[in-house]
Parts: sequence; C-alpha cells; structure tokens
Amino acid sequence: MALGVLAQRVIGATLIDSDRIGVRSRRVLDALPLAVIAAVIGLATLSSDGELEIDARVGGVAVAALCASRRLPMFVTVLAAATATTVIRF
Repeated sequence: MALGVLAQRVIGATLIDSDRIGVRSRRVLDALPLAVIAAVIGLATLSSDGELEIDARVGGVAVAALCASRRLPMFVTVLAAATATTVIRF
C-alpha cells in the first residue's frame, strides 16, 4: 500500500503541471491525505467485524487527539494514549 501511494505521488508530481491547478483545488488536494488518515483511524477505532463497537480504543484515540491538539511530543502522545486505553480496559 505504501509503495502504491508513493508511486501515485511521484507520477502526480511529474505528470501534472502545478501551474494549472487553482488555489482552491490545491487547498483541497493538500487536505485530502489528512482526511484519508482520519477516515482510516475512525474506521479502525469504531468498528470490529463490520459492526460499530465503542470500547477502550475510543478513549485512547480521544487522549491522543487531546495530546496532539496541545502539540505534545509524539512519544508522550503515544504513551498517554496507550496508558488511557489500558486504564479504561481494566
């Protein structure tokens, strides 16, 4: 999957003339990777076997989002999210 994404980015960078892309379209294209990542995280967090499942993972993601909004270091964010998930499970 990573190789496919990389190939798409390389092909897009070499074949598309960036001067022809409007400012609004460029902003949409810049926001697209974040939207895809958010969708994957949401799907992985809130579903299990195709069913909606609210469990400890939701708390961990919420703590990670809080840490990220405060711009804490990645190590602290991951540690806090893992700790929160563990505490909620017990």
